[in-house]
Amino acid sequence: MDFSPATTTEPAAAATATASGPHEPAPGAASVRPKRPRITSTELGPMRPNRLQRLGGLGLVAAPLLFTGGMLTSPEQTGPGTAGYIESLAADPALSLWSANLLHYGWVALAFGAIASLGLLRGAPGRVFLSIAAVVLAFGSIQMSGLLLSDWFLISAGNTLPIEDAVAMDSTAKEWTSAIWQYTGMAGGLLGMGLLSLALARAKAISWWIAPLGFLPWIVPAFGLGPVGVFAALACYAPLLVAGVRLVAAR
Repeated sequence: MDFSPATTTEPAAAATATASGPHEPAPGAASVRPKRPRITSTELGPMRPNRLQRLGGLGLVAAPLLFTGGMLTSPEQTGPGTAGYIESLAADPALSLWSANLLHYGWVALAFGAIASLGLLRGAPGRVFLSIAAVVLAFGSIQMSGLLLSDWFLISAGNTLPIEDAVAMDSTAKEWTSAIWQYTGMAGGLLGMGLLSLALARAKAISWWIAPLGFLPWIVPAFGLGPVGVFAALACYAPLLVAGVRLVAAR
């Protein structure tokens, strides 16, 4: 039986660890990295929109202003039905075309702004909702901008044809597929503004108390309040205006 002292490597290992320093692992030992703090799904980071999203933020600001200009210059309809609408457009072609252009480019600007609003996301809250609302509004805006082309034709028809023929031309051109175009545009564009406003509030990009205003910009003028109703509608664009300013000003 061997009674010689048992050899051990503990002092040597301790000496090696001491020589390597208190914060350096011993040679051959596995390195241990400090754990990063976990970010919860409710935490929000900074807004970091890219350059295109900043540019799209200008669209969210420009669209309400263009809509307001288009509504203020829209000729007042004095007669009932389609005939009254065509006569109002044909009575002042220059003003009618100015209004149609402003409204058309308002929808174009809003289509860009809707997609750019994704640059306001700062975390998980609202990510899915905002993405869906942005697509719905962008689609509706594209549809609505195209619908404005009919004003150019109606202005010409009202000035070159008897009013009965102008009305017949309009009703004949609006077959069932154009109705799909019209109603999907209205649903996506008008309803989409409200959905985007709620989604922006869910993403904590705007305040909840102004979000419901996004459903009202095209409802308020329908009460026939004239310019007062148009400027009241401009105030209802507050969710889009605030979002656009925040996109442009984000650092």
